[in-house]
Amino acid sequence: MTSQTSEQVIIGKLSLSQANGQISIFAPPRSFAWLQPFGAEEIAAFLTELLDAVNRSQREADWLYVTEVIETWKATANIRADPNVMAEVEQGLAELGEGQGISWTELREELGL
Repeated sequence: MTSQTSEQVIIGKLSLSQANGQISIFAPPRSFAWLQPFGAEEIAAFLTELLDAVNRSQREADWLYVTEVIETWKATANIRADPNVMAEVEQGLAELGEGQGISWTELREELGL
């Protein structure tokens, strides 16, 4: 069995039709070490969004699309990396699943918005 460095992530069954379910090994640059909290499917989704944003940015000559994708995923990675925040998120999702919580309309009324 071969060992894997912490920088390597195995990505399987990419959603691209030309990938035909092949497995690729992706070693993100150090500047993308924040991807660590994500699994292979999520990293594949990130890469797909990033490439779409690069194409759109290039087409429209506006690199804000790339920035938005990276900042959004980084924010999610920061949430995932904090066990206290994740516990609160999971508790909130469980409460919603049990029918607890209020609608946006009720919340706006409650806050006077």
